[in-house]
Amino acid sequence: MVQSYQANTNAEPPGQADAVIRGALGWLFILVGCTAIAAAALIPAYFETLDVKQARETEAIKAQMLADEQQRYIDFHQALIDDDPVLIERLAMTELRLKPVGTEVARQAATDPLAMVIEPTPVAIQRAIASQSQMHSIENELSRPDLKQKAVIDVHLERPRQTRLIIAATGEYRPLLAGLGALLVLMGLWPRRAAA
Repeated sequence: MVQSYQANTNAEPPGQADAVIRGALGWLFILVGCTAIAAAALIPAYFETLDVKQARETEAIKAQMLADEQQRYIDFHQALIDDDPVLIERLAMTELRLKPVGTEVARQAATDPLAMVIEPTPVAIQRAIASQSQMHSIENELSRPDLKQKAVIDVHLERPRQTRLIIAATGEYRPLLAGLGALLVLMGLWPRRAAA
């Protein structure tokens, strides 16, 4: 016994508006999926670029400090070649403990600046240390460890604020975001049946 089935003729065939909506829905899936994949791929790379830029600017500050130190050594070498009398006298005083004939060494104050502090407060101690005149060695003048201690090497760049998308794209959910994006693209590209 063969049964025959007849299509329901009461249903209207899909119109042009239905086709446009189906096409737009497919493109929407593709765009959202591509955005998710791009976020999972590009946002971590952007943050790595910011890290590299920050490290480069930090190294540029260190390189400038080394260039300044090199210039001090070059100037010192040139003064030695030119037989600068002030430098020669200073080297004799600080390194060889020699003084020019016919001169006397000025009487120095106490070597400990804290011996002059009346009140043991941090402000008074800092003032006493700052007022103490000390003759540094030539090496100290050339390398300038005081400048190195005061130098601000940490560079902070402006970074985007942490949104849910950035947290998802850079955290442990990054593979899930990329997989969801691929699934949405696949859904957008999935072939649809043509209306009969």
